[in-house]
Formats: sequence, C-alpha cells, structure tokens
Amino acid sequence: MSEGKLVKPQLRRLHFSKLKGTLIRTVGIAVGTGLIFKVLVCDPHERRVEEFYKNYDPIKSLQRMNDAGLMESGP
Repeated sequence: MSEGKLVKPQLRRLHFSKLKGTLIRTVGIAVGTGLIFKVLVCDPHERRVEEFYKNYDPIKSLQRMNDAGLMESGP
C-alpha cells in the first residue's frame, strides 16, 4: 500500500489563523490608500493654498469688500 496519510484539517484556532492574514492585508490596503490620498489630494491642495497666500493681500481684500458694501453692520 503506497497510499499517503490524509492531512488532518485544522480544527483549533482556524478563525485566528485566517484573521491574521486578513488583518495584515487590510492594514496594508489602508496604509496604501492613505498614502495615495496624501500624494494625490493633500499635497496639491497644500501647494495651491501656499501659492494663494503668497499673492494674498488682506488689506486690499478688505478694501474691496468695503467698496462693495459687504462690511456694513447694524440695521
């Protein structure tokens, strides 16, 4: 008889062994998604805000709002 023995299935802690691999994949996907979001969304937004404030003059903006009548208060 050259039959090999059948491998017994894992009966104890099967859920934990499967959960370990799932958690590793999930954390990897979460970290990757976070990095992609930072590179594609946050960094360009930061650069646009920096560029805006390089040329922003708050006094000129206040004067423009006053001239347009937007800064009136009271009845």
